[in-house]
Amino acid sequence: MPEKLEIIAKPCNSATCPIIYKDEQGRFFLQGTQLSTTDRQDIALGEGEAIVEIDSSLLEALRSL
Repeated sequence: MPEKLEIIAKPCNSATCPIIYKDEQGRFFLQGTQLSTTDRQDIALGEGEAIVEIDSSLLEALRSL
């Protein structure tokens, strides 16, 4: 995990809303609601991987970067 993450986009004032972060190396990190894959046989995740929902407002914020 990177040392410092800068908030790039956050559509609400809650600590638990979707957020896009960027680190000092230019990598992006997403915070969102994790998709449950227990009943999805078509999704293969590696160790440490997760699928998260991305709010459309975050995608708009990325387009403006």
